[in-house]
Amino acid sequence: MAKTMIWVGYFDTEEEFEKYMNQDAFYNWWKEYDEDNKELRCQFCKELGIMSYDEDFLIMKYAPEGMNELLNLIPAETEKIKEAMEAEGVKYCNAFVSYECCSGISPKKALNTTSMKYLGSFKFELDPAGTVGSLAGLRYLIWLGTTDKSREEFMEYFNQDEYMKQLEAYESGQTKKRPDPELRCRFCKDIDIKYYYPEFLTVRIYDSEEDSFHIVRDIIQSKYIPDWAIQFNVDKSKIKTANCVFCYIPNGYNDKKKNQKIFIKRKDSSFVPKKFVDELSSYNGIKYIGGFHAG
Repeated sequence: MAKTMIWVGYFDTEEEFEKYMNQDAFYNWWKEYDEDNKELRCQFCKELGIMSYDEDFLIMKYAPEGMNELLNLIPAETEKIKEAMEAEGVKYCNAFVSYECCSGISPKKALNTTSMKYLGSFKFELDPAGTVGSLAGLRYLIWLGTTDKSREEFMEYFNQDEYMKQLEAYESGQTKKRPDPELRCRFCKDIDIKYYYPEFLTVRIYDSEEDSFHIVRDIIQSKYIPDWAIQFNVDKSKIKTANCVFCYIPNGYNDKKKNQKIFIKRKDSSFVPKKFVDELSSYNGIKYIGGFHAG
């Protein structure tokens, strides 16, 4: 089970908390000059002593109702969080940041924050009952580009019928032979999983090319992912317009058995999760632009 680092703090407003975490200025400078600018880092990064964080591994949430509401949102066992708060003398908080362990922030640096209190690392877990009907906590993997294929042709990339037939026969006891991994669909082979859950896959093909930001924003139906995070990844991909986008949500929190740990190592990223697959230049003719974690 993955572990996550947890910080908690108090901010007068949600806008103040977002400003504390907002890397817009840093990313805009990087996009224009292709170099880091320490002065433009968000305050969270300045306090930690890092240049930036990877949105794939971060969850941030503000709770206007205060600590009781916040405790229900933090992705770790509530009693252990309460114990850590008591040990650190935290009397009141309304915001938290969660970041996957071993993904670029060391335990030593984690202690450097002054605006928030670092509670330690915890087993990452979300209560399924607490996420029914909510888009919080979901992780969106996005592919974007232009295709000249019809929808029927494009969807062959995701055709896993034969593999699932063999899997069903094996799991039902009709055969003792495991499914042939070569029968996996091309999508599953590209991201190195046995099979995907259709309920977490969305594919959209438009009649003509449209603004890339808008079609990505439209497919990510989550208020927890800010526009600037989407805009940054779209700009970084250098795809201004597109007619095709697809999204896969690998962690279906309403059923822990469907929580697939899929990490794609970007070609320009120094973050290396324990299990990752290298980014490919093409996924059915379009490009992977990144993952977005809804806090």
